[in-house]
Amino acid sequence: MSGPDLTTRIAGALVLPTPFLAASGTFGYGDEIADLTDLSGLGALVTPTLTLEPRAGNPPPRTAESLGGLLHSTGLPNPGLNAFLAEYLPRLRDLPCPLIVSMRADTPEEWARLAEALSRAGGVAALEANLTPSPLLFAERAAERVPSEGALATMIHAAVRKVRETTDLPLIAKLPAAGIDVQTAIEACEGQIVAVGVGQAFPAVAVHQGRGRFRFPGVVGALSGPAIKPLALYQVWRAVQATNLPVIGGGGVLSLEDALDFFLTGATAVAVGLAGLIHPDAIPRLTGALRHYLNDRQIPDLSALRGTAAGTPATS
Repeated sequence: MSGPDLTTRIAGALVLPTPFLAASGTFGYGDEIADLTDLSGLGALVTPTLTLEPRAGNPPPRTAESLGGLLHSTGLPNPGLNAFLAEYLPRLRDLPCPLIVSMRADTPEEWARLAEALSRAGGVAALEANLTPSPLLFAERAAERVPSEGALATMIHAAVRKVRETTDLPLIAKLPAAGIDVQTAIEACEGQIVAVGVGQAFPAVAVHQGRGRFRFPGVVGALSGPAIKPLALYQVWRAVQATNLPVIGGGGVLSLEDALDFFLTGATAVAVGLAGLIHPDAIPRLTGALRHYLNDRQIPDLSALRGTAAGTPATS
């Protein structure tokens, strides 16, 4: 379909066919939904977060419903680096959309091993560093203290610096939703990244009243969905104020109106999560709706919209 240009460029380092990314974990590894949607309609697929060693994930239950959202506590189940390279990446290379690998480690050395191996393997368009601290992710570490803002900034700085020393692949910093101010987190990245990702699920707890206990074995889960959208928009706004880098926003995007709010706030691209769980065709539908919206208003591309809620278009 001809019309507005939806090509999205991330700091000249990454070119996406559309501004809608399949958020980490929500679209699996692609093959799970390949017969349910046109994967060429994705701006990019972000893989479930990869760790150095295999993880079975947190014990069940892992999900709980909330008004306007979904709480989840998966513990990042994944096959580990070696199995990912041998069994998953060969299939992922054949996807008709850019591949972004989300990854997470506990030490600078582990970050380096992941980045180096993924860089050498080929077929990866970019890396996303999941920078959420361990106690907010893993049930077995839930009793640990969440790092102070200063300690978390130091961890972020060490992680992104080590990845940048190890690979030339574009690096996106997926910032924690809590525990550190957006501007402080961006400053900790110190020029090592090509884009900022905000709108992670927010730490949350759920109670099972019938059993008189918390629903998740590790107590803390993460809240996604429409309930977090205003908070995610705030993070986008803060990030746009703090940096000239492209900002990838997300959190509660179910409709075109939701996505437009993120663009108007200054997001260069939008990550779609829960909507993809509700309907695998969510991103192609959003893309078609956005194209029609721009075409009806004779807007040639998204640059005319980005950041205009604040009065000045944001830098892409």
